[in-house]
Amino acid sequence: MRPTSSRVFILLAMLLVACGGTSRPPGTQPDAGGVPDAGTKDAGTHVDAGAPSAPVIQSALPTRGERGGGTWVTLKGRGFVEGVARGAPEAAARTTLRVGSNPVRDFQLIDDSTLDLRTPPGVAGTVDLTLENPNGTAVCESCFTYVETFDVRALSKDTGALSGGETVSLLGEGFPEGLQVLFGGMASPSVARASSSELRVLVPRGRVAGSVDVRVHGHGVGDVLRRAYRYIEDTRVTQVSPLTGPREGGTVTVITGQGFEGATQVLLGDTPATSLQVESSTRIVVTTPPAQSIGVVPIRIATPRGTWTVRQGFAYVDDSASAPLALHGVFPRVGAQDDGTVTLMGTALDAPDLSVTFDALPAQVVSATATTATVRVPPRGTLPRTVSVSVQSGAMSASLTQGYTFRLALDQVTPNHGSATGETQTRLTGSALPPDAVVRVGALLAPQVTESSETELRFLTPTGGAGAHSLHVSSASDPENEALLPASFTYDAALTLSQVEPSRGAVAGGARVTVRGAGFADGTSVMFGGEPATDVLIHDAHTLTCRIPASRIQGPVEVAVVQDTQRSALPESFHYFDPRGPGGLSGESLTGTLNVTVLDTSSGSYGQPVSGATVLLGPDPTPILQGGTDARGQLTLSDSRIAGVQVITVFKPGHDAVTVAGIRSENLTVYLRRLDSEGNPGNPPVPATARISGRVRGFKPPRPLGPNEVLEARVFVAQSSPASGPPFTGTGDRRAETWRVREDGGSFLVLAQPGLRAVYAVLGVLRDGVDFEPYLLGIRRGVAASGTRAAENQDVIFDMHLDVTAPLTVEGPLVIAGEEARHQVYAWLDLGAEGLVPHPHNWGTGTRLYTSVEGPGPRLTFPQLPHVDGANLLFLDLLRGTTAYPQSLLYHRQPGALEGGVTLAPMLPLPVFTQPGVRFEGTVSWTPTSSSATPAVQLLTLLAPGTEGGVRWTAVLPGGQTQVTLPGPALAALRAELPEGARLRADLSAARVPRFEYSQWTYDALSTATWTAYVLGRSEVFDP
Repeated sequence: MRPTSSRVFILLAMLLVACGGTSRPPGTQPDAGGVPDAGTKDAGTHVDAGAPSAPVIQSALPTRGERGGGTWVTLKGRGFVEGVARGAPEAAARTTLRVGSNPVRDFQLIDDSTLDLRTPPGVAGTVDLTLENPNGTAVCESCFTYVETFDVRALSKDTGALSGGETVSLLGEGFPEGLQVLFGGMASPSVARASSSELRVLVPRGRVAGSVDVRVHGHGVGDVLRRAYRYIEDTRVTQVSPLTGPREGGTVTVITGQGFEGATQVLLGDTPATSLQVESSTRIVVTTPPAQSIGVVPIRIATPRGTWTVRQGFAYVDDSASAPLALHGVFPRVGAQDDGTVTLMGTALDAPDLSVTFDALPAQVVSATATTATVRVPPRGTLPRTVSVSVQSGAMSASLTQGYTFRLALDQVTPNHGSATGETQTRLTGSALPPDAVVRVGALLAPQVTESSETELRFLTPTGGAGAHSLHVSSASDPENEALLPASFTYDAALTLSQVEPSRGAVAGGARVTVRGAGFADGTSVMFGGEPATDVLIHDAHTLTCRIPASRIQGPVEVAVVQDTQRSALPESFHYFDPRGPGGLSGESLTGTLNVTVLDTSSGSYGQPVSGATVLLGPDPTPILQGGTDARGQLTLSDSRIAGVQVITVFKPGHDAVTVAGIRSENLTVYLRRLDSEGNPGNPPVPATARISGRVRGFKPPRPLGPNEVLEARVFVAQSSPASGPPFTGTGDRRAETWRVREDGGSFLVLAQPGLRAVYAVLGVLRDGVDFEPYLLGIRRGVAASGTRAAENQDVIFDMHLDVTAPLTVEGPLVIAGEEARHQVYAWLDLGAEGLVPHPHNWGTGTRLYTSVEGPGPRLTFPQLPHVDGANLLFLDLLRGTTAYPQSLLYHRQPGALEGGVTLAPMLPLPVFTQPGVRFEGTVSWTPTSSSATPAVQLLTLLAPGTEGGVRWTAVLPGGQTQVTLPGPALAALRAELPEGARLRADLSAARVPRFEYSQWTYDALSTATWTAYVLGRSEVFDP
């Protein structure tokens, strides 16, 4: 045996031990290459145990869900795993579920008594739940009821004025009576159910312009249309420039303001502008049309939301030098500009002695032209709300009766809250309040408005949606005279619980949920199954958030909100579930809540919860979040910062540490091992050895034999997997067997594990007692091997020639560590459940630990294959250099004629460690060599060679990651457990796994049993 091949055998054996003891929780011996084996009978634990019991479903909760599917249901019972498979993942693969007649595609088998499933779409009505596995069928009759799906699909109109008041239709299905509709955070004051598929909704006044969500909820259900409705500022004009122009028209005028979006027409008086350009929602450019006479005209701006009129918007003037003093209008006519000025429109306004008065009070002239004069409005004092504006120059004068109005102002409303049903008698104070005041609370008009004085109004409130609403007051005869008092009146609604979102959470508690309804205020508490929620935060009258309490039970519970003597509850509206899985990631996408379960994989404690383990979210020395596991080994981390891809580290003094990166799913189950633990407690007991005997027949020499040649048959039992022989393990101790036969009809005796087996024999020419040239193969299939009864008369007949040569194409030549790498190629004949027949060249037909088919590539030859389709052969390409690490392995199947050649896929990139250097500071990094192949998952382990305790840290990583960090607290714990003088080493495995999805990985995917290609890397030792 060559030294290099010996190192290969040793390292592969060590890999298999590592994969069985650290990369997955113990309980099953790992195979390799993804080759099906004989199933549960191979383990020897159920062959003679009699018929296992059929499964039983004892309960299913919740009992109702939408017909659109997606409801998580927990089944409790027995017989889900026991007698089906060696573990939950394998049992899940052999289990089918139906809700009614519809198959379940998404389910998670937790253990022998617990299973979570997500319902498929169905038809409204009551249906059975059916579970079927190899042990039988369980039916839970009429256990689940599909109800109409609650779905909000569309809005009949997606834009409207900020002032609201328009009625729109919400379209969907499953609408019951009594729903609440919110536009942004504002509740609609009127929601009418036209049918189960349409709601007629009054749009409330918005807070600010822009897009808002439209949310509908009630009776425990809810839906939202994201950014479905856009509020547009109410149309208003703040500037017109220029304000005057000749009667002939043609003046290019810029109108500035808000709410111009979609403007279709601008009129000056009754005549449309000759050109219109809407440059933005705040700027319009028009060209004035001709006018019939001199004077001021209104500007009217028409939009899809209505028409806004500026009563004195533009003045047609006589711009000749001889024009007499004239006053046509004032802009703005209601209220001054922000600087306290207004602009007069007329002629001869640039006279040096021009004076201006508001009634009898003089106004300062700030600037003037022939047709405009900017003046500062005097304080109102005792002036009436509306005053005359006069100009005088020498003997000439002009005036406008009621030419300017002091804008109304609002101070406060008393009381500032009242019933959502309306009719609250309310007093509003302010100044310059008009006698024809129109009051709106939110989007609705208030009835019975009376003016007590210019400083007080009284009115009855209309109905309204719960929460704070703005008051808007305007003059019925002069809409430009208006004012808004934001969020000044609050409608008090009855305490109502409408929806809990999300509607499910882990039993550990701590998940942050949003509770929706009405009437929420300071002091509102929330109860889940009678237990109080914590961290209750009131966002508004419709929304609060809280953290759910822990629950002793799984299943649905009542949720209630309580405020003083009021209480509102929804039965079975929140579902507690156990996020514990078989190990790995599971559940829905990560959206703010991560449920972590920590189980023990130590000897004598397998599968038991690990309490008091520290969980760190984030790789940095200061984690984003952290906490400790409870008595069930569980912790829920819930925070708005838990979004995107996350990384978790779990550790506990006296145990190893585990890091999982690339987390995108809501549930994570990891296993910790005590450092003083030995053994594999989950493995089944080793069954009694089975004896198989018979004769070999069909000796036919391929040619005349030489003087030093004899025919020899070598008899074996098919391997359960590639891992059962070279290059992964040795040839085994065969001293108790009769496996070499040199005469036709000679007897053989071989030993095997109980189960369904195949016995095969290779006939060849043995030269000089050393060199064996195989040329015939015989296989005896369907051997029932038992530990209590020998399988006799299992004769093998040689009927398969080994004379096919397959050209091989591999990657190469490749270089590893500066040396040319070599490919070692192995092949097995796949017999399905009965095992694998290794090719004689794999191991010198039972006498060698490595293949004889090797070379640098890219062209190799595999001789003496049987006449079979390529789909029946499993090839292994082992790439190695002159050193033990790194190594790359690739499994391959290729249907078709072997003579046409076999092309082995590209190898995975080999890792080269770049960190740590001399001392471990918490980070391990590596650089992959270039390759067109990408791994699906990576497994990094850190151990202290030469010390007890095994692996100290395990990290599970997505394929593209090239660095992982052990957070500071976990690093300190690791160092504290190391013996004095111990050094560390990092090992890295990167693998390709068929049909693998990292967001749902299980520990089985970390076993070589599922890998079709993988690489092994090892760092130099370094100080901790």
